[in-house]
Amino acid sequence: MRRYYSILLLVAMVNGLNSRAQSSNGFKSVVAIRIFTEDNKKITPAMVCITNGKQNQPVLPPSGENIGKPSDNDVFFKGVSFDKNKNWVGPIRMTAGVGDNKDRSVLYGVQPSIPYWKAPVMYQTSGDFTIELPVGTWKISIQRGNEYIPIEQEFTVKANDIKLVKSFTLKRWIDLPEIGWYSGDVHVHHPTNKPGFREYLLSYAKAEDLHLVNILEMGHHETGVDAMGHEHTGTDFKQAGFGEKFRVNDGNYWLVSGQEDPRSRFGHIIGLNIDQIVRDTTVYDYYDLVFKNLKMQPGAVVGFAHFAWNVSWNVQNKTTGFPWFITSNQIDFVELLQFLKLNTLDYYEYLNLGFRITAAAGSDFPWASTIGEVRTMVYTGKKFTPDAWFQGLKAGNTFVTNGPALFLTADGEMPGSEIKKAKGSTLKLSLKGLSNPKIGTIRRIAIYSNEGLIAELNNKEIRDSIELKFSHSIKRSQWIAAVVNCDNGAVAHTSPVYVVVDGKPTYDLKRAPEIIARQVASIEELLREEKSKKVLDQGIIERLETSISFYRMLLQQIKKESES
Repeated sequence: MRRYYSILLLVAMVNGLNSRAQSSNGFKSVVAIRIFTEDNKKITPAMVCITNGKQNQPVLPPSGENIGKPSDNDVFFKGVSFDKNKNWVGPIRMTAGVGDNKDRSVLYGVQPSIPYWKAPVMYQTSGDFTIELPVGTWKISIQRGNEYIPIEQEFTVKANDIKLVKSFTLKRWIDLPEIGWYSGDVHVHHPTNKPGFREYLLSYAKAEDLHLVNILEMGHHETGVDAMGHEHTGTDFKQAGFGEKFRVNDGNYWLVSGQEDPRSRFGHIIGLNIDQIVRDTTVYDYYDLVFKNLKMQPGAVVGFAHFAWNVSWNVQNKTTGFPWFITSNQIDFVELLQFLKLNTLDYYEYLNLGFRITAAAGSDFPWASTIGEVRTMVYTGKKFTPDAWFQGLKAGNTFVTNGPALFLTADGEMPGSEIKKAKGSTLKLSLKGLSNPKIGTIRRIAIYSNEGLIAELNNKEIRDSIELKFSHSIKRSQWIAAVVNCDNGAVAHTSPVYVVVDGKPTYDLKRAPEIIARQVASIEELLREEKSKKVLDQGIIERLETSISFYRMLLQQIKKESES
């Protein structure tokens, strides 16, 4: 009798397992997914997409249901709260296909948001979850930022697989923190005024291996409803507070609050590492006052958002306030890389006018598909702190990337450095580009200066690492910067090194007059618009006229030096 009941109990257990693994469509296996990192052998949060092998239809843990429409921006305006259940997944992010600015930015076009990510969506996972899948072939895509080799692997669920365990190990192709470089994103939007929001963002940072996430409260000039249907009442993405007291971390993953404000037709300004938000709608477009009040806060760093695609006629045939703002000499960085776009055309022109501008990258999440899809790599040395990161950013010790790594030195000095040289001397330049085939195969590395392209190396042998070393003759003051391009569009670009000869500025004597003429024309267009308004804003008019005077004085200085 005891044996009989034992058999009944065993049958019941098997039937119970089978019933849990059944769906209305038939058999389903419970597949346990475990994601590890090779460097510490521990389970790690990661970004994932699981698709039907034949139809490429993404499915969502834990139920395995087909994913319909990806998450839109409304989710992030309201705020996402973290759930410690290991089967919880974050919002579904669209990574391919034409976006509508609610699921992902239209600026990607039809290109994948991340050059090396081929799956149609991605979602944040704990790295230790289950998913119910029917019999068939499935594909899992896994990524954890751009320092790990992404995984794309098929697996099969068979009819007798009641429970299946699949383990995956993420391997580093490079360890940038080991050599003193730490990743950050200068432009992320999400509220932090609830503990669950902060837990979500920290978990997200770990899933993307993103060390410093700048969470920006976003301001508006006026209240109302925008074209996307969002109602604005001052600022969105409310922060718990600003300053060191409100920083949040889990080990070497940090959240630091900042601002994107002002935001008007003249452009968007970013304030990082601030103690308090700077916002006055009565003088909203007097950007110099914002710069001044931000810079009064110790350690604050000021940037111009969307430079990669929205700065001048070169990109969108429209005029912004940047030609005016830059004359304040208060802008520390520009977002050189965003939404796959790298705007070296404008960047080099402003460098050719003698401005010193750090290259940074900001995703603009949630209009971006994920945080850290473009990264600002900052040299801090092996000891990482947020303060060291912001100091390195302000100093220009950076490169931006959406895949490869790039290291430039001049006489052994890194980007952001000023090197004093005598006319006729030589400068030892070294450039090394590194990548992995699954991140992007290097196509070329190149070095640019006021003189244009000064050196280039094509990757004819298809190596993962290529290097340039040579001596460069110095005739006059100049900036020097570098780029690496990969076959899939992945790219990295450094901030400049500044070489100073006889104390002279690093502007370009030949190109500057033409560039200045275009800056003045741009500002004069704004000036005409302002003067045509029924109600004149004399403060804006005065500021535009002051910036025109700046360029005219700069032109006189350049002409005088050219004639000497």
